[in-house]
Amino acid sequence: VRLSRPGDQEYGQERYYIRAEQVSYDDVAPWPTEPDGTGQVLQRIDPAAYGNDAQNWQAATPSPGSL
Repeated sequence: VRLSRPGDQEYGQERYYIRAEQVSYDDVAPWPTEPDGTGQVLQRIDPAAYGNDAQNWQAATPSPGSL
């Protein structure tokens, strides 16, 4: 997952942050298929576990602002 905001620096330019982790996901198995933009969200199961592992993610009901 790569989140960006307007004005974020692109690759190859000076950055004002340190990337802690980068996750590449898909909406097909082995990733959860329910979070497809129509209701459920993709939720990380264990924040301390490897984020690029599909087994560490689940479909969940949206809960903005909570963990």
